Amino acid sequence: MTGEDLVQHASRHVGEAYQLGAVADFDDPHYAGPWDCADFVSWCVYQTFGVRLGLTAAGHAYSGAWIGWAETPANALALEVAHDTPGAILVRRAHHYGAGHVAISDGRGGTIEARGVRYGVVRAKGRGRIWDLAGLVRPDQCVATI
Repeated sequence: MTGEDLVQHASRHVGEAYQLGAVADFDDPHYAGPWDCADFVSWCVYQTFGVRLGLTAAGHAYSGAWIGWAETPANALALEVAHDTPGAILVRRAHHYGAGHVAISDGRGGTIEARGVRYGVVRAKGRGRIWDLAGLVRPDQCVATI
């Protein structure tokens, strides 16, 4: 599986509903929302690569968990590179808008993300927005394919 596969998988969910604190069913490959941003990215990564990332110790998807993942040197990717890398994970810390955020880079300067209640899951501009960190799912993190 590749970052492009992640982008294609995530793109199939454009138009689905957003709900802050939503809990996706990781065991349901046909789950169709509602989503919050971290749940969406974590579920898409799991469905594409078979690995659970961006989760708290209790197993809940959380944008703050994506921060620690993206800060790990082996996962880190420069933001300018991430915008041009399909499947890169873009992460915003909470201090900018009061809440963190996470999205999937489409590799063309855009994102696929669960953006908010007014938007749902959308394709949006990625380049030119505030992002603090980026990372790439490494092959050694992928223990199985769903």
